[in-house]
Amino acid sequence: MLSDEIIYGGFDLTFVDINIRPLDANDNLINKLPDLGSHHTKTDIEFIPGGNGFNFCRTLANFGRKVTFVGASSDFFENLVSMNKIPLKIEPIEHAQVNYTSILNLNDGEIQFNSTKNNLSPEHLTEHLVSIYRASKLKHISNIALNSTSIEWISSLLLCLVDQEHPYIFDSKIDINSKINLFHDIDFEGIMFIDPSDISHYERLSDLVKLLKITAKLSGEKYLSLNEHELLTLKNYLKKSPQEIADFLKIPIIFHTSDYVKFYGKENYELKTKNIVHKKTFVGAGDCFNGSFLHQILNSSSVVDSLEFAIESASYLIETSQYPTQSTIY
Repeated sequence: MLSDEIIYGGFDLTFVDINIRPLDANDNLINKLPDLGSHHTKTDIEFIPGGNGFNFCRTLANFGRKVTFVGASSDFFENLVSMNKIPLKIEPIEHAQVNYTSILNLNDGEIQFNSTKNNLSPEHLTEHLVSIYRASKLKHISNIALNSTSIEWISSLLLCLVDQEHPYIFDSKIDINSKINLFHDIDFEGIMFIDPSDISHYERLSDLVKLLKITAKLSGEKYLSLNEHELLTLKNYLKKSPQEIADFLKIPIIFHTSDYVKFYGKENYELKTKNIVHKKTFVGAGDCFNGSFLHQILNSSSVVDSLEFAIESASYLIETSQYPTQSTIY
């Protein structure tokens, strides 16, 4: 039986995804990009509400949890949520605007073309947003590389866990080092889930690492979810192995690829993924994996059981282009 407590998630950039699925004669995704100047006529194109934080919340809501997504909104975005019958509420962030992403699906993966013109900064925070971030079971941090003011935004969110009334929370001019000096040991309720998105070309890695190390001063359940590009970036920057990074940051790492999933923490696990022959989409698969993992963790399942459930859920989305529910996985 799921808890009636509302989970607030997101606190993240919002996107309308333009999902492009070029198909072959058998309605399968094509294997490679068309030649320049060519016209690929058998193509499915749809507009869907998206973004890491939104997809994460959507997954939790599909499994029957009461979820409110916190992010930018618009009439068009909310109409898409309604048309897709996504069972979650939206808490709009005032004065924040929706971004757009074009996503090209191929048989071996996806390519995203982000148009990120609207960012989140401490100026978007209000006492209400601070209070619900502190109270929510989910302390979500994502899309770090897509938001040009993510360091300021996230350091303010973390600072509100220490002192919800500190004036630095709402001040975009305060540098990260000034905020770091305010951190001390504190327990937070819920789970902090960090999904940085593609940081392979991120220019503020040193500040990102500072933020990740800050979480070691916060006592609570934490996870860092990385794909192969993100983990490689941290390995090259820190000159450490995955296990050494997890020990250095004091955050367990969930490393997911199309072939396997590894967990680096006090205990290590490796699981194989499913061999999927017919693939319909990759959009949101990583977020679905993460949300499904957290859903099971909130059900007090073991890490291994939660990872297995997450693999099944993400595979279902890739095979069907539909987000899973309890009935479709069990």
